[in-house]
Amino acid sequence: MLSLFKINKKNFRIIILFVISICLFNKSLSFANNNSSFIKEAENHVEMMMIDIQFLLEVGKNNPEKGRTLLSELLIKYFDSELIAKFSSMPAWRKASDKEQEQFVELFEKYLIDLAANRFNEFKNVDYIISKTEQRGKKMFLVDGLIKAPGNKRNNTPVGWRLTLNKDRNLKIIDIEIAKISMIVAQNDEFTAIIRQNKGKFSSLIDVLKKELEQNSL
Repeated sequence: MLSLFKINKKNFRIIILFVISICLFNKSLSFANNNSSFIKEAENHVEMMMIDIQFLLEVGKNNPEKGRTLLSELLIKYFDSELIAKFSSMPAWRKASDKEQEQFVELFEKYLIDLAANRFNEFKNVDYIISKTEQRGKKMFLVDGLIKAPGNKRNNTPVGWRLTLNKDRNLKIIDIEIAKISMIVAQNDEFTAIIRQNKGKFSSLIDVLKKELEQNSL
């Protein structure tokens, strides 16, 4: 009777390989399902944001102060402003002190509101049609689409959103590409030029942001 349950080394290896292959297959299915779930979540994130943008633009038309408050809340909800601040100031960010980084992020978040106010006007009274969504690596998702505004010069303008999973596994936008121009790349070029003109001092960027915000508040 025992011979019926005897497994030789060859069969044992086959069984082990079979079990491993099943585990890997199930794991790959799980990853595919998670991947599909996050891709859909990324699309929903962008679609809901576009709805909120239309609402705040409408409110802001009659009540600018309320519109700005809604814009601040929208940025917190949909964007990772700290990560955007970090990427926008690389590589100088690495050499900045903790205090400088903290101060810069605080100023950048206010600066981002002004930046977004100008950018979001481009989405007024338009539709956004998602054309493609894909995953890059483990945490990055790209949502590409077109602005649809018949009769408007912005019609068919390509707009891409770059999202990443944060430490809480929530999707947040870290970059916008309008007509193939990246917000982070353009901002990084500007910030890097400021720092270079001031002998590599990160503090110079903080001073420039302060002045910029003061002028915008006048």
